[in-house]
Amino acid sequence: MLLKIEKQGDKTKVLDYVNKLPDNKKFTVEIKRKREKRSIDQNRLYWLWLNCIMDETGEHKDNLHEYFKQHYLGISEHMVFDKYQVIIARSTTGLDTKEMTDYLNRIQQFAGTELGIILPNPEDKHFEEFKTHYENFI
Repeated sequence: MLLKIEKQGDKTKVLDYVNKLPDNKKFTVEIKRKREKRSIDQNRLYWLWLNCIMDETGEHKDNLHEYFKQHYLGISEHMVFDKYQVIIARSTTGLDTKEMTDYLNRIQQFAGTELGIILPNPEDKHFEEFKTHYENFI
């Protein structure tokens, strides 16, 4: 059963439900803080930054996307037909806003330290110029 605590009174209902569970059985209760999925603005910034890195390095943005996912979000390995190994990087689609912020910060730091590329934040002084240059970049 999935129980949500979203408004006043829900917590009491959840506690009442748990208190009514039989003592002679085992249960697992998991509580997760609900977070919003990554924002559209975060996703736009991400692809804007990838366009910039692509322009500066010559690496295609789709390859950069796969690299960063594997490097910063991790991978899972699966066997198909008991003989073919498939490696799948975790998707950015399922990230919440905090996870996406952490992901973006790591990419920004990597670009600055490893590539010498400054990736501006939306609140930075010259961000609009940067955005105008890279938002329709192919």
